[in-house]
Formats: sequence, C-alpha cells, structure tokens
Amino acid sequence: MSRIQTCFLQCCTQIAIRGMESFTYISIPNSFLFLAYAGKVCYMGFCSTTSLQPVKSNSSVSRTTDVTVCTVVNTTFKQSFIQPAIYDGRTVAVKHIQNKHFTLSKTIRREVKEVRELDHPNLSKFIGGSIEVPYVSIITEYCPKGSLADVLLNEDVPINWGFRLSFATDIARGMAYLHQHKMFHGRLHSRNCVIDDRWVCKISDYGLTAYRKDDFEVVSNGFHCEDTYRIYYAPEVLLGSSSNVTPAADIYSYSIILVEIATRSDLLSDQTEGVKLDIMWRPSLPELKAGKADTDCPDRGDYCELIKKCWSQNVTLRPTFEQVKKMLDKMNPHKVSPVDMMMNLMEKYSKHLEAIVAERTQDLLQEKQKTDCLLYSMLPKPVADDLRQGRTAEAQSYSNATVYFRQVDIVGFTELSGSSTPHQVVDFLNQLYTTFDDIIDNYDVYKVETIGDAYMVVSGVPNENGINHAGEIASMALGLVNVCHAFKIPHKPTTQLRIRAGIHSGPVVAGVVGTKMPRYCLFGDTVNTASRMESTSEAMKIQVSGATADLLNTLGGYTLICRGSLNVKGKGEMTTWWLEAKKEESSDPLLRSTEFRGVPVPVSN
Repeated sequence: MSRIQTCFLQCCTQIAIRGMESFTYISIPNSFLFLAYAGKVCYMGFCSTTSLQPVKSNSSVSRTTDVTVCTVVNTTFKQSFIQPAIYDGRTVAVKHIQNKHFTLSKTIRREVKEVRELDHPNLSKFIGGSIEVPYVSIITEYCPKGSLADVLLNEDVPINWGFRLSFATDIARGMAYLHQHKMFHGRLHSRNCVIDDRWVCKISDYGLTAYRKDDFEVVSNGFHCEDTYRIYYAPEVLLGSSSNVTPAADIYSYSIILVEIATRSDLLSDQTEGVKLDIMWRPSLPELKAGKADTDCPDRGDYCELIKKCWSQNVTLRPTFEQVKKMLDKMNPHKVSPVDMMMNLMEKYSKHLEAIVAERTQDLLQEKQKTDCLLYSMLPKPVADDLRQGRTAEAQSYSNATVYFRQVDIVGFTELSGSSTPHQVVDFLNQLYTTFDDIIDNYDVYKVETIGDAYMVVSGVPNENGINHAGEIASMALGLVNVCHAFKIPHKPTTQLRIRAGIHSGPVVAGVVGTKMPRYCLFGDTVNTASRMESTSEAMKIQVSGATADLLNTLGGYTLICRGSLNVKGKGEMTTWWLEAKKEESSDPLLRSTEFRGVPVPVSN
C-alpha cells in the first residue's frame, strides 16, 4: 500500500471516530504542515482565539496550539487580509484566501512541498496553512516593520539611499533565488515586499498558485481589487499574449518598485481611470534626491537606465535579476548592511541629541542667570537663596546702620501729576529711578524699596561694614543731589526737579514679610527718624541727624553745617546738620555736575 493511501485511510478513520465533533484532522506526508481551524473566527474587527491542529504523518495524536488572530479592518487592497497571529509561541502573518471551495489536490500538495523547501534570507518563510473553508489561509513569517510601501510612505522614518539600495538589492536577491528554482512570482509589488526587525526586505506572497486559484476578488472603491495593481503588470500580461508567471514580467514589476523606492511616493493612489486602462503607461523617471550627509545616492543616469531596461517593451532586452544585482552593486560600492546603517544613524542621532542637550543646558543656565539677577534685585542674595531652598528667612538685628530717605519735591507736583497722563508720570519716575539706581550701584548700599516718589536706601544691611555705612550713604546722597541739577523731566523740560533727603544712623531689624509677594523690610526707630529727617528737610538739601554727623566726623572728609535745634515729631528737640559736600570732591566722579536728559516717550491720551 502506498504512503498516500495509508495517509488517506488514517484521515478517514479519524473522521469516522470524531464525526460528531467540529474538529477537522488532516494527515499529510512529512513534507507538509497544515493547520486546520477548529471552530469559527470572527474576522471583522474583533480579536478571538481558536485552536489550530498541526498534524504530522505517522502520528495519530494531535497537539492543540492556540492561535490568536487580531484583524484590522481595511478593504482597500488584498493586503488587508494579512493579519498578525500567535502560533506556537511566535508571531506569524496570516493571509486569508477568500475561497468558496477548496480541494487538497495533488497540484496543491506539490506546490506546498516546493514552497516549504525554499529557504533564503530575502524570502518570507512559509510556515503552513489552513484548509478549512471559509477559513482558508496561508501562514508565513511575520515582519514587524510592515510592507516596503508602508516604510517608504512614512515620512517619519529617515531612509537614506543606503537603505533604499539595500531594499532594492534584497528584492533582487530574493527574486533571483526564486527564478533559479524555476518559480516566478507574478504578483510582485511594494506591498508584498515586507521589512523584518533587522531592516531586511523579504518577498512574500510567492508561489502556491493553485492554492490561491479560487480566491474570489474583493470589490473596493468601485473597481476590481486586482485592477489596483495593473501598473505593476507587464504589457504582455495585460494584453494576454503571455503568462503572468514569467521572469520578464517579474522584472517589469520590479522596475515600478524601483521608481517607488526613489520617489517614496504612492503610485497606486496617484493613478487615474485613464492610467488603469492604459497598458503602455509608465511613471516618470525619478529625480534622485539625497540629504546633505547622504553619500550613497547613486548616479541618476545609472539608476534611470536600470529602470528603463527593466520596463523595456522588448521582453528580450529586459535584464535578469542576477544582472540587476550586479548593476546595483556598482551603484552601491559601500554595501553597508541595514543593521550597520541603523547603528550609524542611531550614533549620529545620539550625538545630535547630545549637542541639543548641551545647547539647551546652556540656554537654561543663561535663563537661570537672568532669573537670579532679577531675584537678587528684589531680595538680598542670602535671603533669596534661603527662600529658594525652602528655608525660612529669619529676621536679623543690626546694631548700627544708616538709612537714607529721599522724596521728589517738585513745585506744584500735584498739579503736574494732574496735568500729565499716567504714562507720562510713570515714564518720568522710571527714568529718574533708573538714573538713581545706576549711581547707587557704585556704593556699598542696598535699595530697600520705592514707594511712589519716595526712595529708601540702607547701608550696613544686610552686609555689615563697620562704621563705613554712614560714609557710603553720605557720598551716595551727594551724588543724587548733583544729578538732579541737570535732570530734565521728559514731558516738562522747563520744570525744575528738586529733591529733599534725610539720613539717620542707628540699630534696625531686617526681615522678609509675606509669602505671596515677599518684601525685605526694615523696622525700628531708626527708620522712623530717617523719615522725619527727610520730611523736615528742604529742597535740594540733605539733612542728617546728630548720630550720623558723629560717624561722618569720625570718618572725616565731609562738610557738615549745623542747622540747629529742630522739633521732630515723636522725638522732641534734635540737633540736625546739613550735609554740604565731600572735601575730596574731585576724587569722586559722581559728584561732578553731569547733564541727564530724559527721552520723551509717545503715549496715548
């Protein structure tokens, strides 16, 4: 008894024993491996699990393997029926064949044997198939990167010419291997060339012609699905003068893929009804574009010459895939593997990221410096650092400091404010205080606050400096008075700016008040007395208390004139002094008369 007859008897026995069950067991020779569905699978947008029965010859025991099929609904092309699945612990690709009837003929057995014996790195490996209607399908190796068309049309994937020539060479190698084994594709296009996880291009959907013979075509978008791929068919195939399974027809299909590789465009979506009916249609020869760092771009003349040879109207002039491989090798002398190219790209990308990180870090440091500068202008540096680190800024007592109060005194200031726009008043005060701020930067003083037209400065806080605080404040006050002689009010240039100032020395307490808008404030009788010195002073004069006068006399170098006894609110009688000048005036450039003119800024009414 022959081996096939024995297998047939085994199959009949299994069916007789399990006739009441829904499972189908098929025993076939060792050269074959088929998978029969047991149970129904929902194919329209759901995930379901079904048991597939791999059956080997000379074995009456079947092993159940769960295959999970996840269907993606997309009826544009026949590739929509290719689904990922899990078989025997690995991911596979399942292509559903829409057969109404299926018979396991000798021809199909021979085709399966031939396909299973094929083994090449540029062919998608055939694993098995399902023969139960209506779940007839072909199980092949799964390539996670998708089809070549998917990769080419994805603008987010940077594909240089090294990758493109590698894809073209991979297809040529795979097709050359098929032709060497007397097997021709007949359906070659960019959607059944798939990319694996190592960026190797592999050919799928080859062979098994009889297995697919009864596959009825899907109508999509108003035209026959197979018509979608007419642009890949050779003219002799469309005319019916030649079988579609010839080496020359495969070479013609390959020429269209070469155009897609060069242009990264979708020729299928661009075709019109006239194109579909024109059997002599050819896409335009591509303009080869390369990036600045892409050194693998081939010569346009060589690449286009290859395309023209492959789609030649004369079938005998078309090259073989072995000849195509040699032509591509000349165009790509570097022959760098896709993995090496990917590693190089990742290395370049890593260096690019490092450069970006370094640049952004430098920008961050510059912004931090700006933020620190702004913060330190609002609060003393030690206090600001404490607050930034989450520590409480404790109030501190200072045994001796000098406080300066100054207020703008303009004849008819209330009337001036009333006759000026708010913008003009703000612009005037901003220019004045900016001028003052530039001056006080030259002294060991700290500007406490500005309230309206009042200006408060202290020395000896927060940095203690012995008794020098009196001299620092005195020199600064003389410089501010000297500046006011030449300052011009932008919108009232004929109005004379006059200021009065008061200075007092004594103990103070300094600390931060508030959390929403923290302010560094001074507290103590010294602050009140300094304010009284300013309020009882006269225009363009600096009044100092006896305590400050004593410190200045100790320091020396200042001209003081006694004003006499003065009744100060809350203090009673006090002897005060006028600070006239610094004896070594020439050594302090800020005490020399300098003209400061403000620049008027246009404002709206």
